[in-house]
Amino acid sequence: MSSDVERLIDAPESISTSDSSTTSNRENSNRGIWESIYLYKMPQLTQEQLIGFSTKYKYSAIDTSPLSKYVMHPLWNWGVTFFPTWVAPNVMTFAGYICLLIDYCLLAHYDWAFSAENSSGEPNIPRWVWFLVAVLHAASHHLDGMDGKQARRTGSGSPLGELMDHGIDSNCMWMLPVTLMSVFGSNPAAGGIAMQYAPLLMLALTFNFWVNHWEKYNTGVLYLPWMFDIAQTTVVIVFLAAGFLTPTGLKNFFADNICPFNQLIYIMIPIGFVGAIGLTILNLRLSFQSGTNRHDTFSEMMRPWISYVIFNFLSLTFPLFCREAFMSNPRVWTIAYGFTFSNIVCRLMINQMSYTRCELIEPPLIPLFISWFLAVVLRISPSTVIIVYTIIAILSFVHYCYVVVNDLCDHLNICAFSITSKRR
Repeated sequence: MSSDVERLIDAPESISTSDSSTTSNRENSNRGIWESIYLYKMPQLTQEQLIGFSTKYKYSAIDTSPLSKYVMHPLWNWGVTFFPTWVAPNVMTFAGYICLLIDYCLLAHYDWAFSAENSSGEPNIPRWVWFLVAVLHAASHHLDGMDGKQARRTGSGSPLGELMDHGIDSNCMWMLPVTLMSVFGSNPAAGGIAMQYAPLLMLALTFNFWVNHWEKYNTGVLYLPWMFDIAQTTVVIVFLAAGFLTPTGLKNFFADNICPFNQLIYIMIPIGFVGAIGLTILNLRLSFQSGTNRHDTFSEMMRPWISYVIFNFLSLTFPLFCREAFMSNPRVWTIAYGFTFSNIVCRLMINQMSYTRCELIEPPLIPLFISWFLAVVLRISPSTVIIVYTIIAILSFVHYCYVVVNDLCDHLNICAFSITSKRR
């Protein structure tokens, strides 16, 4: 097996010299298989980025949330003691991601079109699904909180750990509004979210995540938002309430005692935008005053926004100009949006962590623009185009993550999922 394929696992030693010929033939065969699957393994990280990771990287985050400080962190400090010290932090990170994937797949199975809970009759999603989704979401949240504790406890912290943690978070962000949409339904008359507003909901939640990491690109510090733990805990409560009351009962409770559920969401969206922008401006101002801002010119500070704005323009205009294709299969669009967002924001994370300059136009925008041009401008079967692009977006992101993790493992001489050094 080639060294590229062995990066994520320890290569077994030869058992005996008499088997060397057989082993060599097997390795050559495996090399051909893996190269056929992965097509190419061009390094995704530049030499400048690799040097930045090993010489300039320093983890810096500030969490002032009262909920985090007085509840979550003590809980995680206690919870992490139940994990053996041989468990790698990245295993916990990835396990949390798997929990959310199971959440997503369960709800997609029962409610692919976000219409299962549109009527006020008997619920179409079994109650046990909501309880299981709540437990898995809580497990994901707490695993995400404990992985850093485990890294410090075992002395295995590394740039790869932060990148995997926040990179996986980026891919979880788009799943959060999508899973919640199964609670709301898509019938506004029944308290649901009208599907034409679904892209705005996706933008609102991913925007906050993007702004936090753009802020770190400039200040060198990740200011963890107060709303993160509050939002995660609220989501778990919502899923539990959907299990006890059914989604219809939950929406009726809000309509009778507070306000219609969908109106509450519509109110929270602009508040989220304003809050994120306001806090970011404040933190940037403090960074300039203390002389710790990384970029001196406005153009360099705003450079990452070029790709982000283009991405959102192309993604959000598709539902506007290809409304029929979007409304007939909205979930496919959400998947495409989510994986493309993750691909772009992970590249920003790499730049911020390695102290390098970001690309003006990020590579994931190329297939996105081609797909947009075919569907929106040329009107060539938009429904087919979005499905094909979604597959491309998923595969390109997975491939990018695979190669980046391998590049870092090779450079730092570590294994991704075990607390050991690699054998050179």
